[in-house]
Amino acid sequence: MATKKKIVDITKEEKKSSEKFGKDSHGKIIKLEDKGDNKERGKKYRIFAILLWIVAIIFEVIGILRLSGVINWFSNLSVVTFLIICIVLDLLFFVPGSLLWKKANHIDPFSEKDKTKFWMLNNLGTILSVLAFLPIIIAVLTNKDLDKKDKTIVTVVAAIALLIAGVSSYDFNPISSEQLEHAEKEVMNVSGGNTVYWAPHSKKYHVDPDCPAFSQSETVYEGTVKQAFEKGLTDPCRRCIPELEEEE
Repeated sequence: MATKKKIVDITKEEKKSSEKFGKDSHGKIIKLEDKGDNKERGKKYRIFAILLWIVAIIFEVIGILRLSGVINWFSNLSVVTFLIICIVLDLLFFVPGSLLWKKANHIDPFSEKDKTKFWMLNNLGTILSVLAFLPIIIAVLTNKDLDKKDKTIVTVVAAIALLIAGVSSYDFNPISSEQLEHAEKEVMNVSGGNTVYWAPHSKKYHVDPDCPAFSQSETVYEGTVKQAFEKGLTDPCRRCIPELEEEE
């Protein structure tokens, strides 16, 4: 007996996400509509990411200025407390910026013809995290007015923030424009189109909506190769693309 597929309410799903859903005549496939030009979407995400990074670094600069005595904002707070607040605000703006940057890179991936440039662009957030936190660590350690205990506290907080920012900014699975183009051609050769399928917890995209991998899934999503890549599904299923299995 075939598993009864879940019917997803379009209105409720649209409230949860900008993605639009539907279903086929069998109630099996929930269609993801195209969200528009990927380059434009990627550009917007990158702009927002850069703005968030700028705000984050501004908080770092404010902390350094307070430490050096150039400004005396919120004089009721101790220098240590003020610095920790600045570091936390720095982190709260920096991490979302990095996540937006990585999302943009999956929507509109860079070319990997130049390996060094490709790595730097994909991990720009990790590179900038050093700029966002290391200067304040140096400023604290070289400051003559703070005692050893205060220096230790602020340095540890800033170091932890730097570690969080660096790791969250690093893209462990970068996507290249060549990789996406190859996948689209591969799917086109197999199915004659650009449509792929995946279940809510899939780790791979599928060409066959009736692939045995979906036997336990109540819901199967349908979308383009680009949409699958955007969700981190960059590997094809070997079951429904026999050519790949033969190549291996």
